[in-house]
Amino acid sequence: MHVAGWASREPRRRGDVTGRQRAARSPGRWSWRLVAWSVFVACLVVGSPFPSAGHAGERPLARAQWATTTQSLSPAEALDLDFRAMSGDTLNLGPFQGDIWLRLWLDGSEMGERRWLSVRWPYARDFRFYLVGSRSADGKPSLLEWREGAHPIGLPAIPTDPGRLLPAFDGKRQFLLRLSADGPTAMQLTLDSVQTERNRLLSRYLLFGIYLGAMLGMATYSLFLMLALRERTYAGYAAFLAATVLYVGLRYNVLGPLLPEFLHWMSPARQAQLAVALMALSGIGFVRRFLQSPRDDPRADRVLQLLMLLALSTVPASAALSGELSSLLVMGMVVATVLGIFWAAWRSMGRGFRPAFNLLISWSMFAVVVLLYLAMLLGVLPYSAVLTLGLPLGSLALALLLAFALGSRIRHKQREEAALERDRDRYRFLSERDGLTGLYNRRALDRQIEQAVDVALRDGSPLSLVVIDNDHFKGYNDRYGHLAGDDALRCLARTMAANVRQDDLCFRYGGEEFVILLPGQTTVQAMAVAERIREAYRTGSASDSGPGGTISLGVAELRPGDTATSLLARGDAALYHAKEQGRDRVEQAPWALPETPPG
Repeated sequence: MHVAGWASREPRRRGDVTGRQRAARSPGRWSWRLVAWSVFVACLVVGSPFPSAGHAGERPLARAQWATTTQSLSPAEALDLDFRAMSGDTLNLGPFQGDIWLRLWLDGSEMGERRWLSVRWPYARDFRFYLVGSRSADGKPSLLEWREGAHPIGLPAIPTDPGRLLPAFDGKRQFLLRLSADGPTAMQLTLDSVQTERNRLLSRYLLFGIYLGAMLGMATYSLFLMLALRERTYAGYAAFLAATVLYVGLRYNVLGPLLPEFLHWMSPARQAQLAVALMALSGIGFVRRFLQSPRDDPRADRVLQLLMLLALSTVPASAALSGELSSLLVMGMVVATVLGIFWAAWRSMGRGFRPAFNLLISWSMFAVVVLLYLAMLLGVLPYSAVLTLGLPLGSLALALLLAFALGSRIRHKQREEAALERDRDRYRFLSERDGLTGLYNRRALDRQIEQAVDVALRDGSPLSLVVIDNDHFKGYNDRYGHLAGDDALRCLARTMAANVRQDDLCFRYGGEEFVILLPGQTTVQAMAVAERIREAYRTGSASDSGPGGTISLGVAELRPGDTATSLLARGDAALYHAKEQGRDRVEQAPWALPETPPG
């Protein structure tokens, strides 16, 4: 009955899993989540308190011009460069190594309180600002380097984008800026009041604090879950979030001063490249554990390992190569990582791994943001404040969606473990069953009797057993055939099962011998059970295969000092005593075993 029960449940379990997998692969049930997250990200972008692209300073900066050079020039020499008009107040040259010169014509009567000139560019180096005066008698313009107001008034301790507080003047003046580039050059110029800049900085730090709290809070919580669930996938998730926070903090000039002293020799662009390499390494490591690719998809795992080597190689390359080449290398590594993870998740989903769908959805949304942001850094897209905000917002949305994906991953693992436990129980059940009678076999008896003795000794409760043997079974087999003998053994098994309680255990000990464990029953109660079985078998064992037979039974109760072996041996001694007394009877075991076992 137990074997049949296992077989009947198995098809339903496989069918349920297949149905859930089909439902999980259906994109319809995820459409509302995609819409909800899209609206959420759009609202954050549109409603962000970050000022827009410098609308207040749009008119004064309308005549800004730019020129580049790979040579070191003096300001007077730079004035002779071929300057070109900027597109509004933004400039994006893609990866570039050299000097960028900006020429501005500002009218003091139009500026009013908007005297803070800032360059929104986290990778700027060697910011120099010059006031161009009138030409002298030799025809050369006078140039005054303006160093005052390096920080907004009242916020000296907060790192900012490069900027200067312009002097108060009347009429039109010409200014010259020099910026040393060593990587991406997507930048924006703004001209605002000091109060506006102060509010902008406070908003930046407030939002970064919220972002930092959310990301590190999820990372810390995931580490607690790792310790509680012993699931190392959460450690990879936490490492990826920490690396993402590091990059965003460097990108927005927030975490630079907090870096160790030995990293300050690196340019801001190279510091960001190091953070990107850490993001890629931790992200790929997390995905490998999440998708179980080392075990389930060796081909995809080899590709992911190659991507990790590529990400690792960008660390020394960023230090050895020029900023332009190292930027291109890191960006290529990021594109390969994004596509590689997407491909691995797609393969995993194709083989029926349900959590891979959650990872694919969350990673796809983040990949769109990353690729658009890279297109801006490469100069394919113009500078956009929305794209610079999209990276932290996209990473926050990714962190939230990955948290849901991890929950799905843990539930999937729990279902796998439950199915594995059911399979183990099933195989143990089959391995401990006698194929002929359906009772427990000798292997099960060895395990169950040890447990029963331990429980009885611990609780002080009685424990009895009955040892049964078919009388003259060899002669019965020889006379009526083995089929009749098998039928007699099955009949005895049915008789035993029909005359014991649900908690009692019946075993086929070997050949024609059987054992019944009776937990909680004394010798008197066990004798009654044995008599009932003996009488039922003697009167109901006849069949078409052969006439009825008889059985002999020995009863033993656990005594002080007994072990599982001695209890079974005393039951055997009682059985042999019953045979010596003429068979077809029940005998009680002696208090102690005889010195010489009966033959």
